[in-house]
Amino acid sequence: MLNPFLLWFAALGAVPIIIHMLNKRRYRPVVWAAMEFLMQAIQKNARRLQLRDIILMLIRTAAIICLALALARPTINSKSFVGGTKTGAVILLDNSLSMGYTTGGSVNGRPETRFDVAKKLAKTILDQLEPGSWCALYTFNGDVHSPIGDPSQNIVYIKQEMESAAAISDGSTNVEKAMEKAAQLLDRHAEFKQANREVYVITDMQAYPWSGKMVSGGFGKSLKDLGERASVYIVNAGDNAAENVAVIDLAPTDTLATIDMPITCVAKIKNFGQNDVKGLVVDFFADPVAGDERPAQRFTVDIPAGETSSVSFERKFSTGGDHRVSCRLAEDRLPADGKRACSIEVIDEAKVLLVDGKDQRVDDPIYNETGFLRFALSPKDPENPDKQNLITTDVIMHHRLADTNLTNYQAVVLSNVARISQPVATALEKQVKNGNGVMIFLGDQIDPAAYNTVLGASGVNLLPAKIGNPWGESVSADADKYPPSIGYSTEKLSHPIMVDFPNQNCVELLTTVKIYRGYDLEIPKDDSVRVVAYYANGKPAAVEKKIGTGYVLMFASPATTSWSDLPTQPAFAIMMSRAANMLTLGNRPAKNVPVGAPIQCLLQQSDQNLMVHITPPYPGVKVDSKPDVTPDAHVQVGINDTERAGFYDIVVDRDPKLNMAYAVNPDTELESNLNTVAPEQIRQDYPEFRFTYIAKSDDLANKVLQERKGSELWPWLIGAVFFLLALESFLANRWAPRD
Repeated sequence: MLNPFLLWFAALGAVPIIIHMLNKRRYRPVVWAAMEFLMQAIQKNARRLQLRDIILMLIRTAAIICLALALARPTINSKSFVGGTKTGAVILLDNSLSMGYTTGGSVNGRPETRFDVAKKLAKTILDQLEPGSWCALYTFNGDVHSPIGDPSQNIVYIKQEMESAAAISDGSTNVEKAMEKAAQLLDRHAEFKQANREVYVITDMQAYPWSGKMVSGGFGKSLKDLGERASVYIVNAGDNAAENVAVIDLAPTDTLATIDMPITCVAKIKNFGQNDVKGLVVDFFADPVAGDERPAQRFTVDIPAGETSSVSFERKFSTGGDHRVSCRLAEDRLPADGKRACSIEVIDEAKVLLVDGKDQRVDDPIYNETGFLRFALSPKDPENPDKQNLITTDVIMHHRLADTNLTNYQAVVLSNVARISQPVATALEKQVKNGNGVMIFLGDQIDPAAYNTVLGASGVNLLPAKIGNPWGESVSADADKYPPSIGYSTEKLSHPIMVDFPNQNCVELLTTVKIYRGYDLEIPKDDSVRVVAYYANGKPAAVEKKIGTGYVLMFASPATTSWSDLPTQPAFAIMMSRAANMLTLGNRPAKNVPVGAPIQCLLQQSDQNLMVHITPPYPGVKVDSKPDVTPDAHVQVGINDTERAGFYDIVVDRDPKLNMAYAVNPDTELESNLNTVAPEQIRQDYPEFRFTYIAKSDDLANKVLQERKGSELWPWLIGAVFFLLALESFLANRWAPRD
């Protein structure tokens, strides 16, 4: 209703009724015999005459009311028959990675992006709001945030906050979550219930967020409900540009890295465009120094349209700890997806406790349970016998285990230890949950029932599998011939301990191993358990279990030559070195996470009261905090806001300082695909969703005003007035008495 105050003129419609009532004949009945016949005729037609008078009165009344309504200028739109003057607007501003695509223009001396265009469109919408209207502003990517807090009527404030606080992120687009936020606001905020409700989705119309594969089954119904409760506008801030090249992955080929070990990082680069890319420059950086932009290595690569190419970079690190490797492409119109970060934790020292199941120490490795393990984990260099090994080992007899401080070791190896006492089992459980590891070798001395009871599901639940019956024959030292043997399976070698063997040069090291005897391992249905390797007969050779932040590994045979020749083969040294490194690293939270995922950093108990400095990527600001203690007694530092890709540095004020690097990367496989969805496709996929599409080239201000105002009804009402007056004149003339 554009002129609602003129609606009071509709009260003039009562005038014909009042005149009709005042002009009613008033008479006193008089009985006259001569008029008896005439009175009968009048009574016969009285009802017809009265009905004609009422019809004429109603037509005159309707004409006056229609004239008053026409002066008030009512409108009709998709949500109501009568438009209002106040608006409750929800602006959803897409700030995902793809909105950083440059348009070719400039803003304040820098390239203009789609996000800059989106903010201009949002300002246009704000300028069209009537005084006193309410507005809520949200930015959305993988999550939804409000730069202005609660909805406000202060349009100037909203514009200022949008300019200063609304920033582009490296996150993916989640349209469903944004729509849910708008629907929740319409339900919660009372002022929006009393206004013309409008929802504006300002986006670059990427196709994947609207795909049925990316949304829940109830998304269509949610869109239908929102479209019925509010006027929904989808505003396109993008263009038809789709040429783009992005780094979709950067990772080391080996998850277990040690000092002076060649580490190969592979970058996968995808051409999302329709044209081939030739001579693309690819730069790799390793632990770059601030201000030094020189790459550690540079490559050029050709990538056909729609294809993916891989580029490898090799590096050795002479020190342990976290190392930073990054990859960067020559800048294109979407620079944010042309770079990627990777954090690699390099092990420089691991202390392993070897627990021998024999009753007395014997120097000959053939006659004790830990000799081959010690040589495999801490081999001596004949040319440099004083060189410190990466892995240092201490050996104790099984009866000394209860008196040993396990916190001095990253891993404990139980080699054919007959049984474990309850106090030792509890100490081992605590060690594993706190990030250290346990490795168990079964043999002829162990008591399977005792293991299953104390370490199994009914005890501390450390065992990755229930120990069953032994199979095969052991090797006798004075036997004339060896019993039947089997080898290792060459399939399913994806576990970190076995990744060296699938290649052609190393697989022979595994196939030559002879296994004579082993235990059946009954694998539980548990997501925390996986098989490390299988024997050729299909039985598990080794099993791993994640517990807390640590691992438990269990081998079905001993680390001696009594049941196999594995300890004398090169494969044994490879497997044991990798197993020790895996147990040393533990099952700690990942240091390479996607944008939007929280970063969790576990610290030692002694770090509980130390200051921790967290520095996010530029333009983030360093934050100082102290660790929290989790309900399961872990000391932890967390970062929840990871919408910016890059390295997040965490420094703990120890002596010496502990420096850690966490790499956060966008989902470029999705966000770098700039293919768009047409509004017709959205209507086809969600046929019950009512919305208005506004293209980038449309006059947004006029279209919003027209949609908000709706279609005016005054021409129809004026026409009705003329029609009613003509009808009244015709009927009055026709029904008038004739002389």
